[in-house]
Amino acid sequence: MKTKSFSAGLLLSLAIIACLIPSGTADDVAGANASAKDVILLIGDGMGFPQLTLARIDKAGENLSDYASTELFMDGMEQTGYVRTFSANSFVTDSAPAATAMATGHKTNNGVIGQDATAIPKKMDGKNLTTILELAEKAGLSTGLITTTRITHATPAAFYAHVDNRDNESEIADQLAKSNVEVILGGGLQYFVGKNDTDPTGKESKRNDDRNLPANFASHGYAFVYNGTAFQNIDAKKTEKLLGLFESSHLQYELERQSSPEKEPSLAEMTKKAMTILSKNPKGFFLMVEGGRIDHAGHERNLSKMVADTLAFDEAVKTALDFASKNNDTLVIVTADHECGGLVLQPENLVEYEGGVIDPIFASGTARTPGPRYDFITEMDEATHTAVDVPVMASGRGAEKVSHGKLDNTQIFEIMKEALGL
Repeated sequence: MKTKSFSAGLLLSLAIIACLIPSGTADDVAGANASAKDVILLIGDGMGFPQLTLARIDKAGENLSDYASTELFMDGMEQTGYVRTFSANSFVTDSAPAATAMATGHKTNNGVIGQDATAIPKKMDGKNLTTILELAEKAGLSTGLITTTRITHATPAAFYAHVDNRDNESEIADQLAKSNVEVILGGGLQYFVGKNDTDPTGKESKRNDDRNLPANFASHGYAFVYNGTAFQNIDAKKTEKLLGLFESSHLQYELERQSSPEKEPSLAEMTKKAMTILSKNPKGFFLMVEGGRIDHAGHERNLSKMVADTLAFDEAVKTALDFASKNNDTLVIVTADHECGGLVLQPENLVEYEGGVIDPIFASGTARTPGPRYDFITEMDEATHTAVDVPVMASGRGAEKVSHGKLDNTQIFEIMKEALGL
């Protein structure tokens, strides 16, 4: 009888507790654990913590009072962490193995795309790895790739291609033509037209055969555009597949784009149109968006270009977050493949900090001079990648998985795979 009475009391207590729980809490918990329908991965190539800080300072007009309340759009995401970026054979990665790690969950060697670490760069293929994009396609989801670099460049290529040499961009373009990615937006026209032809921008082909890949895409139902006007005229609600290649090589830096009479679409505009096209699939979609020229500006040691492209990337993040706010079964992840430039945000006055302004320098690509002092000389014309950790932010279904502090870049694949239930 005592046991029966205790059980009744326990049930009564549980019922009281249930009444005290705010309405919707159970649904919220279930929602947090539910699968995502859509996953949007945004990669700021070369974007470390210093690049974010400098972009924030610029957004505040370099005004300290305003800076205190200034935020990037990615600053407001629900969860944050940091990611280590080393490759299978180097503490300092290049984009090929870093993107491969995020796309496949496996480390590989510098210069290798979509193959495991048995690959010998430029000499021997390794085992092909299955990417998150390929898993999504197999499951019937729609997929998209957007970049401000050539679409055959290392980061976007890691989501669909498998080569032992990231510079084999003709072969990478051929593999893209077989991938069935529904939305493809970026640069790289020179690898899509035959060797004796010029691309639509008037530049010579860099292929070694006569293949005309835009015609191949068209035969498979793709709309093909190569300038901003044609892109703006695409009706996303009536378009199922889209190939947009806007430059022979990389897209323009944001500063150049803004001053161009025939403007290429911005990264945010490409992201919005891609999401409209892909979201028509009731099963969902996977979309990768790369702000690729942040890295190039770092290599060039060009602060103004780096800041402008970082802010343009942040606008694309806002576009993705706006979509997710209306589609609560979406996971948005923002991260970087590596930092580029060794950016140091030092004061202009190296003796007294107060009252001075920031005088950033790119420290990578330098060497220590002999002697007891740590003096440095610039050794390379271009800055290099560095081995420092990079940020990761997430919002939406499964975002809590990135809040555990340090992540390895391979774990981003696992988080996306789990979120999509693949």
